[in-house]
Amino acid sequence: MTPYLTAKLAGKYVAVDAAGLLMSTLQVVLFPVLAGALLNQYFKPLVKLVSPLMPPLAVATVAILCGNAISQSSSAILMSGGQVILAVCLLHASGFFFGYVLARILGLDVSSSRTISIEVGMQNSVLGVVLAAKHFGDPLTTVPCAVSSVCHSIFGSILAGMWRRSVPPEMKGKD
Repeated sequence: MTPYLTAKLAGKYVAVDAAGLLMSTLQVVLFPVLAGALLNQYFKPLVKLVSPLMPPLAVATVAILCGNAISQSSSAILMSGGQVILAVCLLHASGFFFGYVLARILGLDVSSSRTISIEVGMQNSVLGVVLAAKHFGDPLTTVPCAVSSVCHSIFGSILAGMWRRSVPPEMKGKD
């Protein structure tokens, strides 16, 4: 859909190597998830040993990838007059909001609705950075994804912190 959408929305056709994008996505998302599941199933002592190190390593990796993309394109971000930042903030704010509201409309409990809100609002921007850097010639294509990663991390952390302080009604009394 990317070539069609960019032609319609941005007025410029962008050729996409669909097979290359699929392989990169498999390498960045599916293969690590499968490897983690297999390690968790068959090498529990190793997983228990390295598990405490993984969250900080993941945060550092995201920070390095996004920091690199932002630093290489800082002048373009500053020249955009905040348009990229505004668009990304609106994207994630609407994701958090509509994820929660639609889940509640569908009758899900508060706890599940909060989870869906976080999942919808915090999309995988780092995947976008990796795919954009590898498959599009213009280094500016990584900018929205990198800014997005920073934005959803800030919004998601604030939202999770606020929700952590207020226990959903269905969770009260459970310990």
